[in-house]
Amino acid sequence: MQFKNIIGQQHIKEQLVQMVQHNRLSHALLFLGKEGSGALPLAMAFANYICLQTQSKKTAAQESLFGEEENVPATEILPTTLETIDEWMQNNPSFSKVKEMVHPDIHFSYPVISKKTGDKPISTDFIKEWREFITLHPYGNVFDWLQFINAENKQGNITAHECTDILKKLNLKSFESEYKILLMWMPESLGKEGNKLLKLIEEPPPNTLFLLVAENEDLILPTILSRTQLVKINALNTEEITTALQEKAGVQPAKASQVAALCEGNYREALLLLQHAEDDWQSLLREWLNSIAKKI
Repeated sequence: MQFKNIIGQQHIKEQLVQMVQHNRLSHALLFLGKEGSGALPLAMAFANYICLQTQSKKTAAQESLFGEEENVPATEILPTTLETIDEWMQNNPSFSKVKEMVHPDIHFSYPVISKKTGDKPISTDFIKEWREFITLHPYGNVFDWLQFINAENKQGNITAHECTDILKKLNLKSFESEYKILLMWMPESLGKEGNKLLKLIEEPPPNTLFLLVAENEDLILPTILSRTQLVKINALNTEEITTALQEKAGVQPAKASQVAALCEGNYREALLLLQHAEDDWQSLLREWLNSIAKKI
């Protein structure tokens, strides 16, 4: 995932890059955005950028991301703009690893289910499905994910066993990158067992970064919420969704504009509307006209 793959959110992309360049990055960031806003793919692109950037040697005595001094030999000059960052990432020798979500220093955590009674599931049990899901549905929600793994009526959770697994992973040294990164999707799925992570988040091992991606901050454990730096992801605007539908989904301009006007900034909803557009075009047209009338 690269920044150029993310629909809109130009200001947030630039803000994230500046946080790194000016050493203002917290050890724990909360990417908070409603469904379909792109919070998850944005966090993934950011994780990839951090991982690849810190894998390259830095300038002598350059500060780390968290403001700590480092003494390392000078080598390459790292990119500073979104366009050059994306190009640099793509040319990085380890780009294929972050692209395929197999880099050993980026760990993922997400809601999972028990496949059978007595199971103690953790995210890595579903890593193959996770990689496929993100590739196919980067703007999908937790319902889409649970359907993808055939959860049926089961509720997905981030379990106590998952928290224990996270503790083990993040207490190991990094393999290739300078930083170890945990990207947790839907921390709302953490129960009280999430308190096991508090000390790790508050006093993490050196060069450890937490990226939490959520839709509803009211459902996150307050003890975890208070330990994160908020990155607010806004809903997409109509123009951004219209353009994305044309460029990513090959939709004709007129239809793209109509669907974008109905989805209320939610790209996932736009894709769903598009699926049903051919079957119920008159209904879609009626909703679009009603939407326009309400704005007049």
